[in-house]
Amino acid sequence: MAYTTLTVLDAVKAGTELIALMVGSDTQAGDGFDFANDGQTILFVLDELALGAGDIITFEAVTDPDGRAETTLTRTVTAQKMYFYGPFLPLIWNQSNGRVRLKFTTANAKTRIIAVRVSNST
Repeated sequence: MAYTTLTVLDAVKAGTELIALMVGSDTQAGDGFDFANDGQTILFVLDELALGAGDIITFEAVTDPDGRAETTLTRTVTAQKMYFYGPFLPLIWNQSNGRVRLKFTTANAKTRIIAVRVSNST
């Protein structure tokens, strides 16, 4: 499966209007996304459906250097709700390319996503 790469935004004190920058509208079953992860990145997920079951998001875990496999993380995204996931420990969640992978499993969902890096405060 090809993954759509999300641009990771840096959180800034001045603020950033996120809704207009969110991507992935009308995600379909099996749509995959990935984003660069340094351990300080979180994912915002917004399901815009007025009614219905919402969507299911699955984060793909990897085996750590000691051979322990983390359980893949699957969560339900309820209609008209916003969720925050992360930060993601690189040792467990980064693929070999330094990216976290996720996919949606519900067809015809209206789900928007954006990745934001929350750095040290200044």
